[in-house]
Amino acid sequence: MNTKQIFGRLSIALFLFAVIFSACKKDNDIVANPTITDLEIGSGNNKTAYPGADVHIEAEILAPGGIANIKVSIHPEGGAGWTFNQTYTEGYEGLKNAELHEHIDIPEDAATGEYHVHITVTDKAGNIAEADSELNIIIDPTLPSIAGFEVAYDSEDDDLHLEGDITAPNKIAEISMEIHGGSFEKEYEITGDYVGKTTFHLHKHFSLSDVPSGHYHVHLLVKDQAGKEREFEEHFDK
Repeated sequence: MNTKQIFGRLSIALFLFAVIFSACKKDNDIVANPTITDLEIGSGNNKTAYPGADVHIEAEILAPGGIANIKVSIHPEGGAGWTFNQTYTEGYEGLKNAELHEHIDIPEDAATGEYHVHITVTDKAGNIAEADSELNIIIDPTLPSIAGFEVAYDSEDDDLHLEGDITAPNKIAEISMEIHGGSFEKEYEITGDYVGKTTFHLHKHFSLSDVPSGHYHVHLLVKDQAGKEREFEEHFDK
């Protein structure tokens, strides 16, 4: 075999190796699309919200390629009504596993009726996952309410001040609070002589010695004895 034949066969072998290596590399570079599971809209996934209150949205997100952003949009099923569009990155960007947990304020003048919720997760590779749900906005004057709701962090005592006047026409059954931000999440039981009352002045202090520095959401949940519940949200920085 002459030198030219040897060189030709070697070139072919190198070419085939390069093609196979490139194909394997491309296969290894394929990133699975993100997924959205366990979508929950409203308290207990009741898909119900009320003007002047907020509605919580939760879902489990898996994004092997890392989350780029999460978009939430809400619009009426037909005709005019309230619309909402928000893109979230803080607390989610770059994560491969995340729990979507957001509370969306509904204006007091929002039109009642049937709405559509659409969630889109985009990863760093541009792959997209989508999920949809219905949402019904209704008026219920018997729901619990709170006036003068205040949340304040006291850095000197490292505690959280919580205050407000709760009204529950169907009588209060339970009050609880949740704090979440970043990777921290904790639920606090609120004790007191409020069970069975239609009004209650809430005034509590909670130690935050186990809470790291950061921005936090506070969710106050009031349940009444008719099984209805309502959440109220505030924020604080530590």
